[in-house]
Amino acid sequence: MGKLHQNRPFPSFMAQLAEEKATGALVATSEGAKREVIFVDGEIRAARSDLEEEKLGLWLVQREKVSEDDRALTLLAQGGGDSPPLGHILVTRGSIPQDALEHELQELALSIIRGAATAPRSYCEFVEGDGGGQLDTLPNITTAQITLLAAREFADVDSMRKEIGSPDQAVRLAGSLQDMLEELVLTPTEGFLLSRLDGANDVAKLIQISSLPESEAYSTLYTLVISGAVIVGERRAVPRIEKAPKKPGLKGPLDEPSAVAAAAEPVEEEVLTDRQREERNYVRKLSDEVTKVDHYRALGLRPDSSKDEIAEAWKKIQKRYSPTRSGEEHLRDMATHLERIVERGREAHELLSETRARRRYDRILEAVEHERRSLDRGGRGETDPEARKALVEANLKRAEELVHDGELYLAIQLLEQACVLDPRPAELLKLSRLLLRNPLWTNRALTCMRRAIEADPQHVEAWIELAEFWRRRRHAERQRKALERALAVDPDNERANEMYRDLVGKKELERLLRRARQMH
Repeated sequence: MGKLHQNRPFPSFMAQLAEEKATGALVATSEGAKREVIFVDGEIRAARSDLEEEKLGLWLVQREKVSEDDRALTLLAQGGGDSPPLGHILVTRGSIPQDALEHELQELALSIIRGAATAPRSYCEFVEGDGGGQLDTLPNITTAQITLLAAREFADVDSMRKEIGSPDQAVRLAGSLQDMLEELVLTPTEGFLLSRLDGANDVAKLIQISSLPESEAYSTLYTLVISGAVIVGERRAVPRIEKAPKKPGLKGPLDEPSAVAAAAEPVEEEVLTDRQREERNYVRKLSDEVTKVDHYRALGLRPDSSKDEIAEAWKKIQKRYSPTRSGEEHLRDMATHLERIVERGREAHELLSETRARRRYDRILEAVEHERRSLDRGGRGETDPEARKALVEANLKRAEELVHDGELYLAIQLLEQACVLDPRPAELLKLSRLLLRNPLWTNRALTCMRRAIEADPQHVEAWIELAEFWRRRRHAERQRKALERALAVDPDNERANEMYRDLVGKKELERLLRRARQMH
């Protein structure tokens, strides 16, 4: 039985239930409408409504995805009792593709949630339970983003002020600005207000320095608080960042990401000198480039450089890019970039300083360059399909050999070149696994996984790899959603079955598999 609530905004209840890891239905009732948002362990799984226009059949007709005749015939075929869901019948009858149905189910759920957030004179109650076996219709969007979308729709500024509380309360980011921008899809105004937090000690100061109209500043701040990006006073936000610093290097698989950047406050570049801004831009650019070049170029040298030149280049890198420079005001949020540059220089110096290792590396490097020149002479590999195919296959073969020999940087370069020319999911996953051997390359690895899924949304191993990525970061919601996509493609996949059972239990797994097999 639920407890009636009437005095708080609907988005605030959503955020509270997410934080409390509740399971059940948040019911919003207004004149002529009853809408429900389904939670499982604090994660928003779906939304449903008793309004005819907010039910799947009429929604698809109104959006011209199916005809009225298709809807009517499907409803007749559906019958009652244990009949398959309407969407399943539409897909099996060829009325709508599976991927289009999934997109429409998500858009419908978000529309229902927006309607609940904007409905006048509504009251809410939370009914504990298991959601009644409701299909997950929001597998591609996080709970934080959903609550943010709902908060944007809410328009009662006075209620927002009440939720935020006294203007003299402290206000701060829940993590680093970069993490928030990566975690949430923000409007320009939301992103701007986040960037102002560095200069504000309390809510009143933030409103003042934002230069926004007061009502707009409060509504934007409320949205950010509800999403968990901002903490006001002692208000807790949904955790976003798991911190587990680990010594970088290519020693083994990545368990959790480095948290160096998470602790740093963002720098306001507009107050810096031209020289400071230039140095920041150079450090940022160099930290990206050094992981994509050979050992010589990582030190800024040519292959014929002497041993003394190698040692001198390494000393310069240590001095100029030491992570301790993050103590300087204009570099205080650049620790990860500096760490990446120095770590790359260290690895290059260690190999090139050892005579036998350097000779072996030079032979490999020369062989790679020779093959590249012979296959891609005159840029033919970029335009000639046959040359392109030959270049890709040669890169993949040589990359395998380099991995076996422990030359991971060259292997990564060749795989990246091959994946640009021919983005195969299997090779993109291979590249992501190599990148994950170094904690400093986490974002590049995640990008590769997402590219693999974009190349083939039905690639089960890509979804499982993504689920494993989020498991290591203890992000249960994203792990679950990736596994559900994997099981939707292949309900019999043993690894996905085991991971999902370990995550949510046998009962939930069986329920998911029943739904997945209905769709096949």
